[in-house]
Amino acid sequence: MSAGIVQAATPATALAAGLPPGAADCLVAHVLTPPGLRWVGGEPLAARLLHAERDAALALPGIRAVVVRNSFAGVAAVSATQAADAARALRARWSGPPRAGATPAARHTLAQRGDAADALEHARASHTQHYQWPLAGSRDDACCTVVADWRDGTLTVWLPATRPGALRAELAALLGIAPTQVLLVCWQDPNDRADPALLAPHAAADAALLAHASGQPVVRRLRAAEVGLADAALDIRIDSARTGATVDAYAATLSGVTAPVSPLALWLTHTPAPVTDRLDAGHGGDAALPPYDIPHAELAVSGDPAAFKAAPLTTARAQVFARESHLDELAAASDADPVALRLAHLHDPRGAALVRQVAERADWDLDANAAAPRASAAAGNVRRGRGFAYAHSIDHDAGQSWSAWVAEVEVDGTTGELAVTRVTVGHDSESLPPPQAATTARSIERDVAATALQLTAATPGFDTWPGDARVAGETLPAVPARALPEVRLAGTLATHDALAAGPTDSMPAAAAVANAIYDATGVRLRKPPFSAERIRLALAEASPGDKRKKRGWIAAAAAAAAGVCATLLPWRAPIAPVAPPEPGFYSAATLERGRLVAAAGDCAVCHTAPGGAKNAGGLPLETPFGTVYSTNITPDVQSGIGNWSFAAFERAMREGIHRDGRRLYPAFPYTAFAKISDGDMQALYGYLMSAEPVTSAVPQTQLAFPFNVRPLLAGWNLLFHRNERFTPDPSRSAQWNRGAYLAEGLGHCSACHSPRNALGAEQGGRRYLTGGSAEGWEAPALTALSQAPVPWTEAALFTYLRGGYAPHHGAAAGPMAPVVEELAQLPEDDVRAIAHYVASFGAAAPAPSVLAAQAAQVEQRSQQAARTLGGPAERLYQSACAVCHQSDQGIAQFGVKPSLALNTNLHSKLPDNVIQVLLRGMPAPPNSELGAMPGYADTLDDQQIAQLAQYLRARFAPDKPAWQDLENTVARLRAAPAH
Repeated sequence: MSAGIVQAATPATALAAGLPPGAADCLVAHVLTPPGLRWVGGEPLAARLLHAERDAALALPGIRAVVVRNSFAGVAAVSATQAADAARALRARWSGPPRAGATPAARHTLAQRGDAADALEHARASHTQHYQWPLAGSRDDACCTVVADWRDGTLTVWLPATRPGALRAELAALLGIAPTQVLLVCWQDPNDRADPALLAPHAAADAALLAHASGQPVVRRLRAAEVGLADAALDIRIDSARTGATVDAYAATLSGVTAPVSPLALWLTHTPAPVTDRLDAGHGGDAALPPYDIPHAELAVSGDPAAFKAAPLTTARAQVFARESHLDELAAASDADPVALRLAHLHDPRGAALVRQVAERADWDLDANAAAPRASAAAGNVRRGRGFAYAHSIDHDAGQSWSAWVAEVEVDGTTGELAVTRVTVGHDSESLPPPQAATTARSIERDVAATALQLTAATPGFDTWPGDARVAGETLPAVPARALPEVRLAGTLATHDALAAGPTDSMPAAAAVANAIYDATGVRLRKPPFSAERIRLALAEASPGDKRKKRGWIAAAAAAAAGVCATLLPWRAPIAPVAPPEPGFYSAATLERGRLVAAAGDCAVCHTAPGGAKNAGGLPLETPFGTVYSTNITPDVQSGIGNWSFAAFERAMREGIHRDGRRLYPAFPYTAFAKISDGDMQALYGYLMSAEPVTSAVPQTQLAFPFNVRPLLAGWNLLFHRNERFTPDPSRSAQWNRGAYLAEGLGHCSACHSPRNALGAEQGGRRYLTGGSAEGWEAPALTALSQAPVPWTEAALFTYLRGGYAPHHGAAAGPMAPVVEELAQLPEDDVRAIAHYVASFGAAAPAPSVLAAQAAQVEQRSQQAARTLGGPAERLYQSACAVCHQSDQGIAQFGVKPSLALNTNLHSKLPDNVIQVLLRGMPAPPNSELGAMPGYADTLDDQQIAQLAQYLRARFAPDKPAWQDLENTVARLRAAPAH
């Protein structure tokens, strides 16, 4: 497959090269989704489009085509932003979505052997179980990219190959052209994550309509949610009968939401579906019976068989997952080895040979006692297990293929964190790959690792931790941040350099991982993906004694009342100390998640003294009520939290109560940490308790009366603290909610950037993020009240938070500098989410050209002011600042000369930050071309610092009033402790 549309060259050469036009040459498609869209029996139930203001959308800048046809409405624009603006300008009005009929779906038998119904009816031991397979795949960000180009009477569409005969006729009918005028080119964007048969036809139809209307290449990036398929799932019911470890009967029935038969655009435009072979053979595994010699077997569907055949690969994956999971359940019920049970029913010599090769490569001892545990001994609270799965498919063109997987996992018994540690995979095929389709073993290892990790990814939510996993320099799809599994190859995979690897290779993956989770924990998950949260909840449900106390509104009300009373009690009971966990108690996945949680929460920033050990405490924190010293949070038993139970740790984080029962001062931001999710809280505890213990006695906090009376904090909490976990806003995007969770909870941004009242509590509402102070530094407003000469944008916020420097605003200094260093450890998407959330409190961002003009105007104003200034302050500036900050003086010392005219601090009402930087300097930002700035506390006196600060204000912010009483401010800040 090609790398991506960004790597293609020009429209003129793209067709000859087999690549789509480059991204810069493509218009961007935006198609409206009918409200309430859903699929029943392969057909859509969609609202009718009543009205759309086509001319209003077409009049906007950058719009090249607007297509409104019956209930289809779409635009093609130069940029995605312009396309979205035009879609809103359509002001579409829709009817209510129609209701589905109440007639039950008919059952159709697709394939059978023997008489499964009779065998099940008379069986002594029968088993019935339900499984689900998400149509969009194991991730809800499934997407598909298609490029279409109408040129010289030919429609060329670049897309993942799927149902070519049917799709060619459907696109021709949609545009009113002959099928011979449609050319389909097999191509896939590397960032796509979806079954091609599910989304590609819809994306192709959308792109074709808009390319035909505009006469230019159009790219359509379609997500499952846009066609009502994000949450769609295929249901598989399996009924089986066994005698001992022998399976006598097997019946699988597919039902639920099925894949669409035709592109959505055909339905919306009221285009009659052409008479064609819409259900090309594809992979024959969609209607195949189990590849095992079971005397009575049946495969049936509830609904239109055509709907199930429309996406054969998806249907085949669903069947393999359900069947191989069910066989594992039968093996457990009969106390049989899962691999031995399959081999006993597998009389295909080639398939049986592959199974034995994979088992041998995975060190699976088939001669061992079947009743003995297969999982490795657990270390601490880490549970290990492994699972097997097998698949056999038939393609009418490529012939038969066989694949088998052994997945090995680690599960943290406390948090549910899951890691696939090793995968042994084997593949065999009757077909030989053409030279251009040959796949290297290294590429297969990469794909296997990515598939295994995607299956264990949580559904993206406000407390999901994505990561950027790489293998040999190649980027994999975003997966939870943890180590990639080891991959072992068996069968033809292990003996050939060029392989016929394809989508059927990973068919056993989901079942193998699910079976490994069961082997490790006894928890059976019957729908992928397998997130830590689902495993944790399943483990809690399986734990005796937890069920009753968590049920019933009476218990919930009693717990709420107890929480209120606990808040009011001035003294709280101590929580008994516990022995520290043994090394290896927590899984690697939990520790990695905890490391990221700690970085997002800036734990080390406040709990590490200058020159001290990490998290050993002792940092003085200046407050209006006195100096508070941070505590030792390493797992040292004597001076740290080594003997704290999780209950004690959680109480401190959510309620501000020490293990010994005394109340903690709210300089420790438990008011924000209360919003942390349970999973993140447990991972953070595991990470801190697994660190190296450091013995460090920190100074005791001694505040003046009455602030030293800790019981009074009970009343403070009653007024200003709500012990509530973060609740996402359903009206906001997933990115906004993720940013809100990180900023409001772990990142506790408002602790510094919001003003406080006379009792030291943060002020919310309209004053949220409107500016505050921290450790002698001003924390500027993050809203539209910002004093920045050029408005902050989401892009600028991301650049600043990610690299510590934004060209239109300056570099991170003071308490913000170490925060940026911690943020550098987070995945990029998390930092983007924070920037997106914070930007939502500002004014709408101007266009880049407007921002550039504003910056140029500020620079020009500064240059004019410089001509009127001189004297001793000018000479101080020339000797201390000009060489690094003035573009016309020498060469750039560190790759870039940051502009002082655009520096936010110089435009503030307060001089504190400018004086602090002059006195103490600032470190080099972690990810930029800037260098460190030296401090002048030892070389310039208070008067000189004041003169220089006033000069900088007059020269670079000439429209602002002069700062007053600078020498006293310099003396005060110089005397304050440095951090």
